[in-house]
Amino acid sequence: MNNTTLARMGLTTLALAIAPAQHALSQQLMLEEVIVTAQKREQSLQDVPIAVAAMSGEKINDVGIQDLEELTLYIPNVNINQGRGAPNLFIRGVGSGTNAGFEQSVGLYIDGIYSGRGQLAKVPLTLDLARVEILKGPQGILFGKNTIGGAINITSARPSHDFEGYVEALWEPENNEQIYTGVINGGLTDNLAGRLAVRYEGMDGWWDNKTLDTEGPDKDNLFVRGTLLWDAADTLEVLAKYEHGDFEVADIPAVVYKSDQPLNFLGQSPFPVIDDHDDGAGDISDSDDTDLDVAALTVNWDIGPGTFTSITGYATYDTFRVQNTDIAATPSLHRTVDETYDQFSQELRLVSPGGETLDWIVGAYYQQSELEISRVEPEADYALSGPTAVLPFVYATDERFPTQFDQESTSWAVFGQGTWSFTDTLRASLGLRYNEETKDLDKSNTRPGGGVRFGPSVILLANPANGALIGDLRSHSFQNLSRDEDEVTWSTNLQWDATPDSMYYASVSTGFKGGGFDEGYNSFGPTVRTGSPLTGEPDGGVIQTGVDSSVLDYDEETVLAYEIGGKLTLADGAANLNFAIFRMEYDDLQTSSLVGDVFRVGNAGEAISQGVEVDGRWLLAEGFTVGGSIAYLDATYDDFTGATCTIPQETDPLNNPGCLREDGSNIEPGEDGGQDLTDETLLFAPDWSGNLNVEWILPIAAGMEFRTNVDVNYTASFFSALDLDKNTEHDSATKVNLRFALASIADDWSIAVIAKNLTDEETMVWRNDVPLTDSGSYFGVPERGRSVAIQGRYRF
Repeated sequence: MNNTTLARMGLTTLALAIAPAQHALSQQLMLEEVIVTAQKREQSLQDVPIAVAAMSGEKINDVGIQDLEELTLYIPNVNINQGRGAPNLFIRGVGSGTNAGFEQSVGLYIDGIYSGRGQLAKVPLTLDLARVEILKGPQGILFGKNTIGGAINITSARPSHDFEGYVEALWEPENNEQIYTGVINGGLTDNLAGRLAVRYEGMDGWWDNKTLDTEGPDKDNLFVRGTLLWDAADTLEVLAKYEHGDFEVADIPAVVYKSDQPLNFLGQSPFPVIDDHDDGAGDISDSDDTDLDVAALTVNWDIGPGTFTSITGYATYDTFRVQNTDIAATPSLHRTVDETYDQFSQELRLVSPGGETLDWIVGAYYQQSELEISRVEPEADYALSGPTAVLPFVYATDERFPTQFDQESTSWAVFGQGTWSFTDTLRASLGLRYNEETKDLDKSNTRPGGGVRFGPSVILLANPANGALIGDLRSHSFQNLSRDEDEVTWSTNLQWDATPDSMYYASVSTGFKGGGFDEGYNSFGPTVRTGSPLTGEPDGGVIQTGVDSSVLDYDEETVLAYEIGGKLTLADGAANLNFAIFRMEYDDLQTSSLVGDVFRVGNAGEAISQGVEVDGRWLLAEGFTVGGSIAYLDATYDDFTGATCTIPQETDPLNNPGCLREDGSNIEPGEDGGQDLTDETLLFAPDWSGNLNVEWILPIAAGMEFRTNVDVNYTASFFSALDLDKNTEHDSATKVNLRFALASIADDWSIAVIAKNLTDEETMVWRNDVPLTDSGSYFGVPERGRSVAIQGRYRF
């Protein structure tokens, strides 16, 4: 889809603005009101003076959305994917990148509980929901915890005293995908209700590993959520929730899509291009096994001044991953990762009733978490990758010691927001939040018996020139590190109801995301021992490196954001049109780049994300709704020198200039340097994206109806690799999804056919150069092609 086609999509959406002319046709039609809690109180979406995209749980079920990745296809300027090694959450080109030390720039909140790690996003976030809200831009007051890029606010369905439920099954025969869902709800006593939701997901896979003769992703996931609602008194309710998930996936897809076919010292080709999407050649199966438990207790108490809310949350998970880190068909680097996380949080809020001259919210937040990550390399012979970008490291012994990253974090905040109504149509708000955060870390990495390969049988354990032990060049121990930060964030907003059907707003806000420690650092510490090149026996000598613990630090990130927008109700309620114009100025943007075999972090100087977003819906006739959205994004680094160079720039700087010395001159082959990416694009930031969707519900006969949902999703080209190597650019793509369903008008049963990616677009969620090697080889994480599934649902 080109920009002309996209512009036509935009004009279709913008045509909602002329809906008043259709008054006679739409007089009896009315769009269903969308209720959100983006400002910690229930409001109509059209009354909320911030950019919010929302979708109800019913709509999510009706179009067959199974996860957040699919959901965000419908929302321009939002990109959520599993990436390589960690989930990526990006809004308007701002996200956290890949490093386990990062906090998420886009905050994920599930039933009011902040999910501080990407692994918690493995929860089937589209199961039995009330709604999903995506808040764009910094949300530094009411959500607060590091939500510098935006917030995803998910609310699950509440128990009620009505006995009801449903069972649902989905089967996609080609890849043997099976999804079974069951929900039951009802009263247990006069004042106690419960709800239970269960989902199982299984799949054989759509990607082939030709080396191992296996298919993937091979899924085996089970998730259970139980919720109790106790009406303790007329003014007091208690909501308790427990979730457990067991998620297993093997043969995670990865493909080498471009390679100059280098040979290693044994004459093997480490990076054969089997296929550019559906086939790979890894010598080991990538897998991920995660167990998680989440508990939450929410108390709402209506007292004189307002509603008092207490939200207590606990989350824990344990993940074990096996990674073919080299992306090669040879065992040059395999890695296992054992990650454990525990989080406790407590939020207290007092919210005024609303609708008064002064509406206000005050509150406090506390969170404590512990993160432990242990990595082991069962196979490590870097020279098997061919020409190497790092030392051809190899273990000369069978000793394998895990790296350790043990971090404890504590944060607390107090916040408040007030909205003053000058008149019935003009309001202004001011919010303040004070944050304090502390992180304590122990990090160690021991590589005994590490050497450098110089041929099939020649391994040196120390550098003959200075005696430095090779194992120590990738070893360190940093203990009892600590960093403390505090920050005040603020926001102000002016809201004007120009007419009963049109609201306009302007806002200025700030955001803050704490700094931290680089979990991926795997180089030397303050000293390197010396010893025998042949035996590796230390001789008592020590080389001072000048390195200290500051090598692990990356700084906090801040933003100043401006936004103006409007929300219009048109055609006597049959249509709406919303728009936002924004500019966000980031300082010390936290970045992540693949260097050697790990993702290293740092801070870019400055970045700017700005653009325009438009969305709308129009109920053209009873049962026939057209909706759409379009976004233009200009997200670039305003100042970023010293960025990672591309492999072509490093290996052939004469023909690929741009990797520069500190004096600004081009490097020679073998020298270190950095790119100047000033004015270049941010990651996951396509300049155009859009969605067009149609829903048609047609009554037929005998209490039945025919339901059709069609959506077209477009994304322009973008980058996922920090060095912006042209070989890693993602092409623009258009995906078409279709759902046909036969259902009872009472909606107690339905049978549907769900087709996704009808045109079989071959896309990837991640692209980068392959680790370890200086060859012209590139890999990607492919997305699923076309799929057609049958879905059946029965409600009772």
